Amino acid sequence: MKRIFLLLFAACWLMTLLFGGCAVTSKLERHQYTSVVAHTPRQMRERMKEQEREQDTTIYEMRGDSGSLFVANRRSMVIEDDGEAVALLRSREVSVIAKTRMLAERDGKIQIDFLITMPKELQGNVQSFVITPIMHRKEQNIELEPLQVRGGLFSKLQERNYWRYSKYQRRLVHRRKGNLSAADTLKLKEAFHRFVQFPYLDRSRFDSILDGKEKITYFYTQDVKVEEDDKRLYISLNGKVNALDGSSYDVPPNDTLQFNISSMLTFVLPITRYMTRIVEKFAVVNDRNYLTFKVNNAKIMDSLGNNAQNLAQIRELMHTLLYQHEFYVDSIVLTAASSPEGGFARNNRLARERAYALSTYLRQEFDFPELDTLLTVRWEGENWTDFKREVVRDDQIEHRDEILSLVKQIEDPDEREAAIRKEFGKDYRYIRDVIYPRLRVVDFKYNLRRVGMIKDTIHTTVVDTVYQRAVELLRKRHYEEASMLLMPYRDQNTAVALLSRGFNGAAREILFELPSSAQVEYLRAIVCSRLGEWKLGEQCFKKACELDDLLEYRANLDPEMSPYLHKQEKE
Repeated sequence: MKRIFLLLFAACWLMTLLFGGCAVTSKLERHQYTSVVAHTPRQMRERMKEQEREQDTTIYEMRGDSGSLFVANRRSMVIEDDGEAVALLRSREVSVIAKTRMLAERDGKIQIDFLITMPKELQGNVQSFVITPIMHRKEQNIELEPLQVRGGLFSKLQERNYWRYSKYQRRLVHRRKGNLSAADTLKLKEAFHRFVQFPYLDRSRFDSILDGKEKITYFYTQDVKVEEDDKRLYISLNGKVNALDGSSYDVPPNDTLQFNISSMLTFVLPITRYMTRIVEKFAVVNDRNYLTFKVNNAKIMDSLGNNAQNLAQIRELMHTLLYQHEFYVDSIVLTAASSPEGGFARNNRLARERAYALSTYLRQEFDFPELDTLLTVRWEGENWTDFKREVVRDDQIEHRDEILSLVKQIEDPDEREAAIRKEFGKDYRYIRDVIYPRLRVVDFKYNLRRVGMIKDTIHTTVVDTVYQRAVELLRKRHYEEASMLLMPYRDQNTAVALLSRGFNGAAREILFELPSSAQVEYLRAIVCSRLGEWKLGEQCFKKACELDDLLEYRANLDPEMSPYLHKQEKE
């Protein structure tokens, strides 16, 4: 039957060449069939991202008008090299909810996602349908990875063409005994064009051999680096159908999607600083980090918790300070601290071992001979200093004053912790789960000396151009340079720069040092959400909205605020 069909198809092809008309794609031309691009509905997007986090999910299928989803099997999932999960949806109906969507920029990137519908009319056994998303930004038109649906006969013809070319290539290589001349290379190029009428795509995100004609809707997601002046970008589709009879059909453009970009730059304060102050010869940079260790273990493991990110941040800051030219680094003090649960002797030993383990790790990471003499290691067996500060700040602790009084009265740390646990059990459980993790810190203190400065102090009254430049860099999304220049100022703009880079621990320290304001409370809520401090973050968010009710509407633009908004909706 297949041979008879091929003969009939060859006859139709010949008739087309002789008399014109009746081309495979002529019907498409008459009806002007097109593909559809649409924003992903919010509920579907949240559900798909939730399912992508589960290990055994892959294909999502929509049935009926409700757009309800159910999970099929795992074998059909496509996992890209960067770990991105791409899901294929087969649907009867996809509704376009909106043409515009707001995306939150984080760490200089956004993630766009949209639905591409490939109607069954553009598919066929003897043709190939290729659709390419085009991203438009400023004056640039950037092609993203295409999608392709090939007909069964179309695919078989491609395979045969490549087989014929491969056969020709092997014979030529055999005759030349593997030594091909420039003329032979040209022959191979000409032979490829002669044998292969429809080449394979160089790259394709989705390539399917047609298995039953039906509408296919593909969930497309792509990480995009945000450039300096990006405020919005657009997505449109280019499509083309190629048929075995040589006819083709350029799919007319349909909708264009608009993505507006929301960043944290709206919280940058337009401050002009004046240097009506004393310029010190010496400066200090403090950096706080949270590392995770196994119980009773001091080994540095980047696979635990957020260690990989925190270690990268430690290395990055140290590298910047060691190799910058404005200051000399006189000394670096590394201090590790533990939380009070367990015996003091054990905690003191662990803090010491972990501090030395980290110093050894850093010495191995840097080819900087002076680091051995610059780096001093210290440890604090139990971090009661931060304990008192955190307890004072936290309104969730019912007996704050009594607990602080016990800390002051009882000198022995083991007796002190046992008394808190015995007398205030409910508060202790909260402190153990919420406060203690924030006490397991590694602090770095960089003592710097300004290059070329002889006197210890200089009195001057000028515009602080360093700060101005830092804010300008921040507005242009040069977050790394901006944050390094802003670190000595420890203000709201410093916190915005650190949050934009994902340096959440350092940003938290600065934000909780600043006077309360609507924007500061809002930023505190964001950083608490990132660090999993939900109760404290909820308090900060409520306070921000009380001070400025417009921030409640702003919260719809920030993904970190979703838990707080959902809770308000339930209430």
